[in-house]
Amino acid sequence: MDPQSLFAEAQRALADSDWSKAGELLERLSKIDKKNARHLIGMGFCATRLGKLDAAREHLARAIKLSPMNPEAYVQLGHIENADMCANKAVDQFRRALMVKPHYPPAVSGLVNVLRKQGEYDESTAVLEKAYAKAKAPDAQLAEALATIAIRQGRQAEAIERLDETLACELSAPERSVLLYRLAELLNDAGKYIEAFDAVAEGAKLRRMTWDMPGYEAQLAEYFRVWTRESFESIEHSGNSSERPLFVLGVPRSGTSLVEQIIASHPQAAGVGELPATVRIAAQLQLQLGGSPSAFMSRPEFLRGPLLAEAAQKYLDSLYELAGKLGVDPNQERIVDKLPHAYAHLPLIRLMFPNARIVHVTRDPRDTAVSCFFQGFDGPLGYTFDLEKMARMIAHERAIVRHATEVLGIEVLSLRYEKLVAEPEKQIRGLLEHVGLPFHENCLVFHQTRRMVVTASTDQVRRPMYSGSVSRWRRFEGRLGPLHEGFRAAGFDPDRDA
Repeated sequence: MDPQSLFAEAQRALADSDWSKAGELLERLSKIDKKNARHLIGMGFCATRLGKLDAAREHLARAIKLSPMNPEAYVQLGHIENADMCANKAVDQFRRALMVKPHYPPAVSGLVNVLRKQGEYDESTAVLEKAYAKAKAPDAQLAEALATIAIRQGRQAEAIERLDETLACELSAPERSVLLYRLAELLNDAGKYIEAFDAVAEGAKLRRMTWDMPGYEAQLAEYFRVWTRESFESIEHSGNSSERPLFVLGVPRSGTSLVEQIIASHPQAAGVGELPATVRIAAQLQLQLGGSPSAFMSRPEFLRGPLLAEAAQKYLDSLYELAGKLGVDPNQERIVDKLPHAYAHLPLIRLMFPNARIVHVTRDPRDTAVSCFFQGFDGPLGYTFDLEKMARMIAHERAIVRHATEVLGIEVLSLRYEKLVAEPEKQIRGLLEHVGLPFHENCLVFHQTRRMVVTASTDQVRRPMYSGSVSRWRRFEGRLGPLHEGFRAAGFDPDRDA
């Protein structure tokens, strides 16, 4: 295939979010044209999306040697450091890009994003305003950056105007999709709920995300088959007695970030956000023990105490490493890991850490589904772009946790988001008692805690407790037919089974 065709195919793969294929094609191009930094920057982008951060850094270092005045390589390095939880390093890289090319929109957008997650809204606003003052035409990345801080800064009307202006321009499908999601958030805030929903629906179609529900359900059936009370109780625990890891899990957008923020506000606790170690360890064990790739670890018959002890230590090493990057004291009594999808690995968690506390956060399934649908997640969450599949995933999540508690006998505190909002002090006292910490007033004013928050709930956890998201789904009742159909297909009643 000639270089032009290779590049066109790589662009199609990028548009389809097929990072592996795009990276391979760009690598072939880089071998043909060894002095083209653009291909190396693209390889860095793909490697970052695949979680291969060290490889991405190598690609970008080579790109900078070839083209030191190209700001895009520094921007990509900024995104890598951000993904690797090194916020200060990310800020440095975005600032380097802006030194090379002042007011460069991708660098401005990246810098605003990191500053926002650090709670530095005034500085992020100043950076953005300078860039807008120099902009000669509507820019998708500047419009998105403004939208992310608009509600916090009271600039919703301005942000909507900027988004409408930019959406009227010629944009790529990914750019248009992102802006539609941002517009939907602002329209929803303005009470224009149906307009907001329709913007999300259009944005979701442009994302072209897929999810193999039949394949997932086949893996789930195998998980239920092999993890019996007998198989679980026959496995020797790791012997690791640490109580430091505290697992907060549930479907995304169910309130896990709020619970983490509450606990992390305690003087004897901290939070590290979503640590991917559990999922990574489960996948490694699955393959190491002769299983096929799966969303679950389904080879319990081969698990042994020494193997679990090694896995537990790997987890702790990852926990402490991430704590160090975030400036968190690794010696705190409890460190919260709020990776939502860790619910798929409850047996493994308990076998690795028999003394660790586990909190399962639930929320009205309809509100959870709508919130996920509005989020426009990056990463392997294709089901969140389809309400019918979202409903089935929520039903499966409840079944997985119920299996862990009722069949396997794993102790898990179930914490309902709506109850937490309605009676915060009572629920927070019960939460702290479960996790083995004395009550502390800081947990009631969690929104005042200054810490890096890197999940989709960055802005929400910096607000006092509010009930505005309870029964949110009713605003969109006329648009939720696929969601209700998904619940029916799964035999799940949102009122009875939630």
